[in-house]
This record gives sequence, C-alpha cells and structure tokens, in this order.
Amino acid sequence: MQFSKTFLFCSVLLISWNTPVSAMPMVVINELVYDGSGSDADDVFTELFGSPGMSLNGYLLTGTNGSTGLVYRSIDLTNTVIPLDGILVLATSSASDAVKAARDYVASVDWQNGPDSIQLLDAAGSIIDALQYGDAGIHNNGEGVPALDVAAGFSLSRDALATDTNNNALDFASLVAPTPGTGPVISRVPEPSSLLLMTLGLISFLVTLRFRAVHAAKKSCG
Repeated sequence: MQFSKTFLFCSVLLISWNTPVSAMPMVVINELVYDGSGSDADDVFTELFGSPGMSLNGYLLTGTNGSTGLVYRSIDLTNTVIPLDGILVLATSSASDAVKAARDYVASVDWQNGPDSIQLLDAAGSIIDALQYGDAGIHNNGEGVPALDVAAGFSLSRDALATDTNNNALDFASLVAPTPGTGPVISRVPEPSSLLLMTLGLISFLVTLRFRAVHAAKKSCG
C-alpha cells in the first residue's frame, strides 16, 4: 500500500511540473497552396489552425520576398476568429468552388512562388509562426530548415496533429491533393513525451526499490 501511495504522489508531482499554470491560446500556419495549377488565385488558400473561438484582432499574415528579404504583402486578420473546428481558411475573392466552400475569410493569399516565406504576427508584432518554402539562403525567414518548394497545385501541410517542432522541413510535407478546411491527412507516429519517459523511469525505479526491500526482509527473516 505504501508503494501505491508513493507512486501516486510522485506521478501527480511529475504532472504538475510538466503542466503550465495557464495555457496560452495558440495558432499556427497549418496548410497552404501558394502556386495554383491554373491561374493561381482560384486554387490558392492559407489555412490556420488554432484554439476555437480565439480572436485574431491585430494579427497579421505577411509575405516576404526570398530575393530581397523584404515584406511584399501584409494581411490584417482583425475581426477574424478561429472557428469551432479550429481551422480557419483564407482564400481569394476568385476562389474556385471547392476552395470557396471551405473559405472562412476573403484575403489576398496568392503568395509569390518560392523560394519565399510567410509569417504570422500577433497583435504585439511578434512572429509566432513562419514558413519558408524553398531555400532563399540569407533571406530565409522561416523556422529551422526550409520546407520544400512544391509543384503547382500541391500544398504544404502539417500532419494530423498540427505538429510544430519549429523546423519547417520536418513539420511540412507536400500534398498532391490539398485539404482546405478538413485538416491534414498526414499521420505521424508520435514520439514518447518527456513526461511519459520520466514516469516509466520512475516506475522502474520504484519497482526496483520494492524488490530490494522484499529481498532484504526475506533475508533478515531467514
């Protein structure tokens, strides 16, 4: 019984160490088509994934030219809110029927073909997410290693968990069939969390202690 109480106490303690006091709302660039297979503007879209009901007042989406490192477009996201499904789709006013059906907000998201980048800035002007597609060298403005510069009609998408390791090459894969508004279909085997590894290590340690205690008791009684 003492073992169970000790394990429970240590597990709760570990969880409290690894759980933030108050989780901040999050939002990331989730999927985008920047080079449509036809006239571009009808196929392109940018999808954000975030906390349902989160207001994006003051947030900006900006596009940076990979040749110069300068911002060539800025989109004000004021008055937009992350929908209840957590997926916000921005598409042009001339979107195709398929993209229009998923569109939540009309915006000029016909980004330049790569290598270029887009950034998501919060109301304080801080970059909270960025995607570099194609290697622009000294003008890379994404996170970690650049993602692929995909072919026309393809999208760049995170996996089904919207995994964000702050490395574009790892976080984004090419989709031949874009999925605006439905969430990505890419699956990924999750790596064990640090909490899980610590808990398993703790269990192993406590089991060893108990085994030694029982063995010592038997030896003293024998």
